Amino acid sequence: MHIAYENMLAFKRYKQTPVVIVRDGRVVEVSPDELTAADQKAA
Repeated sequence: MHIAYENMLAFKRYKQTPVVIVRDGRVVEVSPDELTAADQKAA
């Protein structure tokens, strides 16, 4: 799972597109540069 997450971030950086996530119950677009492996939460 960690490898898939890192690959997704690398792809988003390459394409220069935001990552859509849920933060505090709201759907937000975040730059992939703002996300790190530490931000990933276990499901």
